[in-house]
Amino acid sequence: MRAGEINAPTLVMAAEQTAGRGRGRGAGSWSTNRGNLAVSFVHFPTSPQADWFALSYAAGLALARVLVEVCGFDEADVGLKWPNDVFVRGAKIGGLLLETTNTPQGVPGLVLGMGVNLAHAPRLDGAAYRAANLRQLGYQGPERSVVLGLIEAWDSTTRRFDRMQAPRTSLFRDWQSRAMYLNEAITVRLEGDRQKVGVFLGLDERSGALLLKLADGRIEPVVAGDVGLLGGGA
Repeated sequence: MRAGEINAPTLVMAAEQTAGRGRGRGAGSWSTNRGNLAVSFVHFPTSPQADWFALSYAAGLALARVLVEVCGFDEADVGLKWPNDVFVRGAKIGGLLLETTNTPQGVPGLVLGMGVNLAHAPRLDGAAYRAANLRQLGYQGPERSVVLGLIEAWDSTTRRFDRMQAPRTSLFRDWQSRAMYLNEAITVRLEGDRQKVGVFLGLDERSGALLLKLADGRIEPVVAGDVGLLGGGA
């Protein structure tokens, strides 16, 4: 946010993206072909800043809601992969990235970047799953309906989030109800080429951390990493 131009909730859309970036282990640049959705929501939460990370979970649920209510997919078709990927019928159709920022006046805010494969899908080399686009999965409605749905879902989500008291237990439970790989053996790739292997038990109800049951029976919370099925890619 530069020159103080954005100081209220704002939506920014790009017709094409060539120099986006991911975050975490192995994160590279993101690109978005024309016909897909690349949007960023700027938000200035009134909730305590220590809780803002949980809006990433809320954003995944907001997109899932649009996929069901606007695009017409069945509830059972839509899944969330920790920490920030969204799937329909086992194929990745979108991703999220939440970052903190400050205005030139020093006011803290958040930027939620969201990419949705509406008309095109990239090839995912080395992944244990495929990517797909909403058109090939059956949604033939207008782009406008999806965008308006996202605006409404994000607006209602942030309003509810700012009123919600910590810990965000109900939010983490709602996210877990859509979690992929729950109770399955997974690998979690960490920074520095390290990895953990265990069973994904769900989310900690107070912190939102991924709970991983290790081979020795210990349960370890994980706050950042890339998840994949054991023996498959991330």
